Amino acid sequence: MPGGGDYEALLAKTIEVVLFGATYRCVDLETLIRLKRAAGRPKDFEAIAELETLLEERSKP
Repeated sequence: MPGGGDYEALLAKTIEVVLFGATYRCVDLETLIRLKRAAGRPKDFEAIAELETLLEERSKP
């Protein structure tokens, strides 16, 4: 995946999320932002600002 490497590299940057009784692995916010920047699509650039705001909110005490 552009900006993320192979499966094993991405797997190290995931978190587990439980939804409706099933467990899923999702890339963390930092990695998602990096992947969207690497994709370079206009819709990804629009989402990056929102994702960065979420990341900042999560880092507040």
